Amino acid sequence: LKLLAPILKKNQNMGRRIQPQRLLLVTLIVAGTLHLCNDSQPPPSLLFCQEPSWQLRGRRPARRSGVKSPWDEVPVSFNNLADAKETLAHPDLFAKWGMQANEVLDLANVTVGNMLDLSSARQIASELGPLNVYLIGESGAGKSTLTLALADEVSKKPVPVKISAAEAGTMNNTFVSLPCGLVLVDTPGYRIPMAPTDEDQKKPFLDRVMLGYMYSRQLQRWQQNLRQLGRLVKETRPSKMPASAVMYVHKAGTRLVPERLVEALAVPIQSSVPTFMILSDIHAVDDNDMAEIRQVVSKIVAEVGSSSCGHEVQVLEVNSAGKRVQDVNFRASGLAELVAALLNALRPRDIFQFVRRASWATFLR
Repeated sequence: LKLLAPILKKNQNMGRRIQPQRLLLVTLIVAGTLHLCNDSQPPPSLLFCQEPSWQLRGRRPARRSGVKSPWDEVPVSFNNLADAKETLAHPDLFAKWGMQANEVLDLANVTVGNMLDLSSARQIASELGPLNVYLIGESGAGKSTLTLALADEVSKKPVPVKISAAEAGTMNNTFVSLPCGLVLVDTPGYRIPMAPTDEDQKKPFLDRVMLGYMYSRQLQRWQQNLRQLGRLVKETRPSKMPASAVMYVHKAGTRLVPERLVEALAVPIQSSVPTFMILSDIHAVDDNDMAEIRQVVSKIVAEVGSSSCGHEVQVLEVNSAGKRVQDVNFRASGLAELVAALLNALRPRDIFQFVRRASWATFLR
């Protein structure tokens, strides 16, 4: 107001009448300038390594004092898994995410507030979660091992995930809450349906009938799994544990069915949910086979495409746990990069995936 007072006084003395549109425009410009110049107090420190990416080298560097979060202009990375886990254990990790998400919702409320139900999104943004990360994939792909590797020494409660080669895998969804607000959801594995091969067609008639029946049953279960995943990525109510990110875990060296993988990865991408394809146990595959796997996976990702919000399937390679293969010790790897990619993918503007259309009663109120 002090900045506008001399302008108003000068125009009044000259007998001019200021148009309301111009006054509103000048007010918004001044308010925006003051907001950008506001030097707010940074939040407490976290363990992030800020190395500017090549897209950001020409931009003004962010302040180096205080904390850097994944939602500043510089993407995060970690020196090692210990730094990544210490970050996941920080209860204020998503503080800036929640603040920016609330600003996005405030803008939506001012413009089209009567047409939208922002209650669920407000709850998630204000309570900083929960942000549910679903791990899906075939049985034995390594979902439980990956969940345990990420949550071990991070979760305040004992991790309710058991790994045993002698017993059946996960039978129900297992929710592992982290102090930062993320929830890792270890889901039961499933079997990707495989159509009968040419060799199967040479078998006796009864065998062919049985193989066709089994394939149809597997296909029905597969379609049911896709519908269930579709409900998770389209759900908005926090009580129903909607998906904020999806990780498809595939064990390197096992068969790849591109057609089915495209169907599975397209479900969260079409709903603009951050999606990852995790290649696990890469130490069990030699370099030549790994090169072929990367080539097939790249074609799958290209066929899935990107969402309307720009999300694409990110492919990451990990060794969830150390192993000894042919007298060679392999250490866990790729987990710190996975955590960094996940945090960078959870953007505040994606809070809109929890926004619903308002009912007619609310719209006409």
